[in-house]
Amino acid sequence: MKRSVLVAIACALGIVAVSRAEMNPRYFTGDWVAYTSVRYVHAAVVTLDYVYFGTRGGVARYDRHRDRWLPALTSAEGLPANNVRRLAYDDATDELWAETPLGISVYRPTFREWQDARDFPDSLEQPWQRFDVRGLSLPFGFDAITSGYLTDPQLRSYEILGFVKDSWGTSWIGTWGQFVWTIPPASFGLMRQEWGLFQNNVQAVFLDSAAIFFGGPNYYDGANALTVWDTISGDWRYFEARYNEGFASDNIERIVGERGGRYLWQATDRGLVRMDRRSADFRTYGLREGLVDERVHALALDGDILWIGTESGIDGLYIPRDSLFHATTDAVRNSRIYDIELTSDVVWLATDRGLMRLAKPTPEWRRYYTYEGPLAGRIRALTSTGRKLYAGSDRGIAIVDLAGRDPVEVFESPSILPDDNIYDLAVTADSIVWAATASGLLRLVPATHERRVFTTDDGLLDLFVQRIVVDGDYLWLGTAKGANRFRWKNPFRVD
Repeated sequence: MKRSVLVAIACALGIVAVSRAEMNPRYFTGDWVAYTSVRYVHAAVVTLDYVYFGTRGGVARYDRHRDRWLPALTSAEGLPANNVRRLAYDDATDELWAETPLGISVYRPTFREWQDARDFPDSLEQPWQRFDVRGLSLPFGFDAITSGYLTDPQLRSYEILGFVKDSWGTSWIGTWGQFVWTIPPASFGLMRQEWGLFQNNVQAVFLDSAAIFFGGPNYYDGANALTVWDTISGDWRYFEARYNEGFASDNIERIVGERGGRYLWQATDRGLVRMDRRSADFRTYGLREGLVDERVHALALDGDILWIGTESGIDGLYIPRDSLFHATTDAVRNSRIYDIELTSDVVWLATDRGLMRLAKPTPEWRRYYTYEGPLAGRIRALTSTGRKLYAGSDRGIAIVDLAGRDPVEVFESPSILPDDNIYDLAVTADSIVWAATASGLLRLVPATHERRVFTTDDGLLDLFVQRIVVDGDYLWLGTAKGANRFRWKNPFRVD
């Protein structure tokens, strides 16, 4: 059967949305890095330098010499699909094979690239060895009473697939849902290893001074959590709403806070959630506390005020007194608030009924009237620079001169945009506009109308980009299949 037919069948079955075979040669190592969920392990192989694990989120890898987990190898580096079902390794050539639903690839660590392969070398596969953890020391709350399974403190059981042993005597145990456990040499205790996202749908990214927070809704299998990556220690932590008092929902759309501050605020489908970073305690604000609607979509910190955009209007929280107040007036009543942006003394709202503004200290929201165009319909995203406001809607991108000297500039498809549905916006140096769309990441230079669309052929995990966060020369991108870090400004690369 031809490869094109296999790809079509796999996509129809929903196996994967990526069909790229090799890393794009235009990019340098580190230009595209992917972060996925690797909790479900299929296979493992041990090499002189690494231990590799084939997972549903790519090839997880542990650097034995530097004693740390490295970012997983995924479609961002050239894998045809992230669901890696089998692995094989040839120590004579230092080549790693990976079998996925969309084909077989071979990885050469020296060149850091994947290439298509015709056949999978069955003889080089390192099969799991059966392993019984009963009688070994487990972390508090875990047990292995049921043969072949680990049970966590919440009484959830995870299948133990088996183990491989490295040349130093460490046993690496793969599980289905609990990633990897290890047993050091001459030890009788299991150590849990953690790396990566809890689940792949990333709609919220917050960059703190020493940590990155990831969140997103997961309405399919019910398993979800707030993922926290400590960028100093390299540790990953997961906070599940069902097991943390005061955490009403971990279906998170937005996360805001002050870098290094005490509190983080999260927009969820069951209210506003506050996380105390010192104590890891949670508190939820809902209808009982005074929210107009518990379905929260947008948040913005405005000094001592937190603006809260909901399904039915907008509220505010005066943080020093921990006091909610209604901010909805007739213009925005029953409007869905998608995004909030602050410029000087104006608060802007992206709503399903157009662009709204509040000029402080006046208490009334007013519609921002222009000619019929992107600002008259549903607005999903807002961002600003010192003198311009950028609005993304389901009709394109509009650029508003805040001084009122220039007319509204509009960019629409098919000539400029790959997709008129804009889900997020960001602006970087040189007035470059970045737009998250369902057809990839758009880079637009309004002054010259120069545009470039980045897709899965470049390194995106998925075409559906939901969030953009600027981090200097990098962009963090939340997609439906995980998070990407993209080095958008590389002086040695020409896009």
